[in-house]
Amino acid sequence: MDGVFGKVTLSGPVPKLAPRPVNADAAVCGRTDRPSPSLVLSKEKGLANAVVWLEGSRGLAPPKGPFRLDQKNCLFAPYVQIVSKGAPVVFGNSDAVLHNVHAATAGSALIFNKAIPIKGQTFTETFSEPGIVRVKCDIHTWMTAWLFVADTAYAAVTDAEGRYAFPGVPPGAYRLRTWHELFGEKSQPVTIPATGSARADVLLTLLDG
Repeated sequence: MDGVFGKVTLSGPVPKLAPRPVNADAAVCGRTDRPSPSLVLSKEKGLANAVVWLEGSRGLAPPKGPFRLDQKNCLFAPYVQIVSKGAPVVFGNSDAVLHNVHAATAGSALIFNKAIPIKGQTFTETFSEPGIVRVKCDIHTWMTAWLFVADTAYAAVTDAEGRYAFPGVPPGAYRLRTWHELFGEKSQPVTIPATGSARADVLLTLLDG
């Protein structure tokens, strides 16, 4: 099948991340510190939750959604997600406790900040600009998540082994871009031949971040 596939791997030192203290609503959220979700590695150092996308891609239209980001067990789920530019994103609260959803750009510019106090309550937003969005709950400071607003169908979050795949990409020259919250952004060229697929693996290090 034509397309691009590969793996994102951490090279070099592995940072040690402290647990995130649970400091509010212990009756609902528990009293145990939460492990940091910022670094998920396989045994072979494949990096989960990296965002990979093709710049200059043509072909398929981005998915229309709706997408969903839930607050459940005092965590955001999923932690990293691709959403399409202009598509509805439903934010929900599955906990019997007041949460809020504070969304900002990677440069910390406010996009919106809405309370969501009732279990089962939802609201819907759309994002008009592509790029990284940081989401947090100000009440429960350990709760964070990331959205990547994509204007291409060829965008993905790496799986537990660090893998990604974009089937059906038309032949041509592109730039493969990769982003991870700890290791920053990386860009590299990739050429898809007239027949067959291209493999494009990515190595990230602490120096990239």
